[in-house]
Amino acid sequence: MSDPIIASLQEAFPEHLLEEVKKEFLHGFAMNRVRAETEAKQIAQFGHSNEAKDIDGVGRLVAKIPPDSFYYWSHVLGPQCWEDKQFLREFMRDNPEVAVRNYAKKTIVNGTIFDSSGYIAK
Repeated sequence: MSDPIIASLQEAFPEHLLEEVKKEFLHGFAMNRVRAETEAKQIAQFGHSNEAKDIDGVGRLVAKIPPDSFYYWSHVLGPQCWEDKQFLREFMRDNPEVAVRNYAKKTIVNGTIFDSSGYIAK
């Protein structure tokens, strides 16, 4: 074995348990991937059925990034990757479920601005 960590793991477990440990590592990774995909789809469903509102001084919500994806790409590329507009566009292209597309709409009647809930917007 070229990797000393894997070699030490093989020595730590009895021979008859090695295959079970290997399966657990594989299933654990697969389980996390499926869980992350399911959470992203739930976030997308919620985002498509509920309006996102602009926040004064902060701007418009454009995406809801799952924590696993945020930390993975921050680790791989550095935390500044989320400030890169090109990276964010590509991430949203590859993961369309994270994009927020349902924005609060404002209506103007005789110069008075109403938000989508019917209240006067400031």
